[in-house]
Amino acid sequence: MESFLIPILAGLFIFILIKLISIFRGRRQPLDIVSDVANAAQRSLLPKEVAGLEEKMWYEEELAFLFKLNEKISLALGKSTIAAHLVEEVQRFMNTTTCVLFLVDENTGDLRVEAASGANAKSLKDFFLLKGEGITGKVLSSKEPLLVNDLKKNSYYESINQEQYLGNVFVSVPLLIKGLPIGALNVAAKKTAALFTSRDEELLLNVARMGAVAFQNSRLQEQIQADYLKTMTTLAVILDARDPYTKRHSENVTRYSVAIAKEMGFSPAEVEMIRRAGLLHDIGKIGIRDDVLLKPGKLTPEEFEQIKVHPVKGQEIVSSLPFLKGVAGLVRHHHERYDGKGYPDGKSGEDIELGSRIMAVSDSFDAMTTDRPYRKRLLFKEAVAELIRCKASQFDPKVVDNFIAILENNPKIAE
Repeated sequence: MESFLIPILAGLFIFILIKLISIFRGRRQPLDIVSDVANAAQRSLLPKEVAGLEEKMWYEEELAFLFKLNEKISLALGKSTIAAHLVEEVQRFMNTTTCVLFLVDENTGDLRVEAASGANAKSLKDFFLLKGEGITGKVLSSKEPLLVNDLKKNSYYESINQEQYLGNVFVSVPLLIKGLPIGALNVAAKKTAALFTSRDEELLLNVARMGAVAFQNSRLQEQIQADYLKTMTTLAVILDARDPYTKRHSENVTRYSVAIAKEMGFSPAEVEMIRRAGLLHDIGKIGIRDDVLLKPGKLTPEEFEQIKVHPVKGQEIVSSLPFLKGVAGLVRHHHERYDGKGYPDGKSGEDIELGSRIMAVSDSFDAMTTDRPYRKRLLFKEAVAELIRCKASQFDPKVVDNFIAILENNPKIAE
């Protein structure tokens, strides 16, 4: 707004300055300037020019909004974060009561709310529409935007409406990728009670185009990450298969670790991090010679030093992939001990990442309950007793307590 007032004020200032010079030179009377300034101000605010000024202001504000929004969603990781940014920013900029983003379920074609902002956000968390249902379903099937400023005057849309949050005034636009609908963005009623215009509709179409591209990029990124993870997991499985005594070890450690993480209240993203770390925790052993790794008897001190290198090698392998950098530290420290006597860094207590402390318990429990060439497996009760005995020395007491609670409630997890 201020950027557009500056030229007007500057022009008036120059106009006044010229008039004052005229007065001092004796060519004009002082009162003449009042009339001239008033006329100049009036001319600068003619209706047509005011409309043009408002149009220019809106255009620049819209461009600034779209630029910032695009920057924000381009840097976002995951569709949930992208969706949250979209609805929050659109609702704020357009000053609407509600903004809702639906995404199409790839398997069923149903529409599910991915994010919502505004008055009805909480109640819309689990809202969904079957394929083709409601006003949003109609918008997606037509692949065309819909602007309604009085739903009561449109009997057809009123009859198919299943989205009460839309109210009587709303705009719905589809998100399309190569002509195929992947979702829809809906906004309901401006807080000022002003009606929506074609300009609002065009803004939302631009937002929808940017959102569709962001979701597509996110999907491709997730696919690339999944492929990389699948490759590395396959390597871990091959590694386990080198030794018949450690077959399925990484799978077991992952299962225990994920269960503990959930029991301890980890977020879904944190649980996924633990899952990846569990699958890859021994990936560093790929560089250890078979005569050391598969030795049936006791290792010499030199051989044990080689074994102790595998967490560091594992970290190096895992950290080479950007999306696994958060996993790298967990892999490096899964052989640390709570009392500081572990390796490779001698960390202790809560200086060790909680994910690593969890894997230390899972790793040890699986090792104790599987046969090894140099000893027979421990019985279930014996392994649990060993975990309890080593609380606060080798293991984090809280992790042990949570794992024992899991084993008591679901003993089949250890089968």
